[in-house]
Amino acid sequence: MFKDLFSQKSGQSQDISGDIRVVGDRLSGKTTYLAALASWPKASSSSLVEAVTASNKNGEDLIGMAQNILKQGEELEPTPLPDKVLEMKNYGLRIVLRKKSGAQNALVNLDLICKDYAGEFFSDLLNQSGVKLQEYIQDCSLATGMMLMIDGTAHRQDSQYVRGIDKLMVALDRADDLARKRRIAMVLTKCELADLWINRHRPKWLAEARFPELCEKLNSWQRFGAWEVDYFSVSAFGVLGNLFPRPNYKQIARNRQAVAAVLEDPKRWRPFGLVSPIYWLCTGVRNTELDKD
Repeated sequence: MFKDLFSQKSGQSQDISGDIRVVGDRLSGKTTYLAALASWPKASSSSLVEAVTASNKNGEDLIGMAQNILKQGEELEPTPLPDKVLEMKNYGLRIVLRKKSGAQNALVNLDLICKDYAGEFFSDLLNQSGVKLQEYIQDCSLATGMMLMIDGTAHRQDSQYVRGIDKLMVALDRADDLARKRRIAMVLTKCELADLWINRHRPKWLAEARFPELCEKLNSWQRFGAWEVDYFSVSAFGVLGNLFPRPNYKQIARNRQAVAAVLEDPKRWRPFGLVSPIYWLCTGVRNTELDKD
């Protein structure tokens, strides 16, 4: 269960916890997103995020991925799907936020446990195959929130994603005996690309323009009352330049499903929007300041 965001007295730090599953197709950028979040290269006095730290060994490994792989201009290895769900890594992170309203110097601590589901899980879901599928669905049903990561360039996969997410939502409802409303954040990744970047502050509009069928399916589940849905845009790499920004990456491959790239200039690494979906999943409240970060 989430801790009440507003239960702490004024002037005290507020501790909020969340247990999140990150789900998406291959090359949607799930692990790159988590590594960028863990290393938090964007720290500055103007940011609402004061710090991101690891709270377990797996969280430290994420930071190592960012420092030793991403910052070296190399590509992260795809996340394998273990034979048993208990073998999956639980990435533990603490995100410390400055509180800009209310009591001075009050901090908000987001204590996050996150599991990164391999793209193989999404493929098995689409095909209803794989002996591990049911075990993973049961694990996913235990989460307090789900992040559906969709490559913003993969709009040709819209119909396929509809089938996958619909099967997942039906399976989760069957797997969970508790009558509770879940939160799902649809997160468009790779928004450093020009046609995505210019609309990054309109994530719902952007999602509906790119993935109309998937958004309609999510909205229909929300109307049904079992889910809360919101939309976010993120970039794990960010852009270079202000007047004429270009993606801070070098493209290494592109196909119908996705774009694969590596970081171009680590010294100017400025991701966008990484914390906003996590904050919403953990609190149910949209923080507009984080949408700008």
